[in-house]
Amino acid sequence: MSPLNKTDLFALGLFLLTIVVILITSLIKKRKHTLQAPQAYEGIDTLMHRSSEEGKSLLIGLGEGFSGFGSGLGDVTGLMVEKTLMNRVVFNDRPAQSFSSDGALACISHAIVHGAYKDALASELFRPEYNQLTGLSGFSGLAGILPELSRSDNAGLVLVGAFRPESLIIADLAERQNIPTIVASGLLPAQAAFFTSQADLALGEDYYLPAVGKQSYTQRSAFVLNWLRTLLAIGLVLAAILKLSGVIP
Repeated sequence: MSPLNKTDLFALGLFLLTIVVILITSLIKKRKHTLQAPQAYEGIDTLMHRSSEEGKSLLIGLGEGFSGFGSGLGDVTGLMVEKTLMNRVVFNDRPAQSFSSDGALACISHAIVHGAYKDALASELFRPEYNQLTGLSGFSGLAGILPELSRSDNAGLVLVGAFRPESLIIADLAERQNIPTIVASGLLPAQAAFFTSQADLALGEDYYLPAVGKQSYTQRSAFVLNWLRTLLAIGLVLAAILKLSGVIP
């Protein structure tokens, strides 16, 4: 193994200094504090309160889920949001309704919705129509959810899952009907499309932080995401310094 030259030692020392600074900062800020959740997911809490107060229904679009379109860990984020949301709106005057564009996703969603009513000891209030399969593909699912937006008893619309850019039509119609809309999709084309709308949108990695209900695990997730952002920024700064100093050719 060849000995380290001055540039290698400089790079190593700079790296170790960064690690020490990070450790000192974490020790100073060791006390617990609540990290701010993404605005889009905080808006879901607002829609839940509005649904309860006005006696209107809340619509939940879960996207294409496990159909193979944009599959990944993000496909289950909508189910996590749905579970938390359904547990809190079971006894509303108008029940929340879920819509899926994939058969497997619809089956899992059905189990989640039924479980929410069962846990609340209100199984007799559950109806199969609270969870609907609007189509077997993204476009048929898109066509299936559009008529639901024309009803006058909608408190809001939550779209969480794998969506195509064409799903912007849903947000556009909801805007025309004055229905508050929240969108969270892990697919970049969908994020770019919905960015042009007036819907509250979860951008980037915020999609993987379904902080509905202020659960403790979302705080840990937010802490990890903040650390990843910090490490990424430090890495870029170090790379720039090493490039300017000639360490990196």
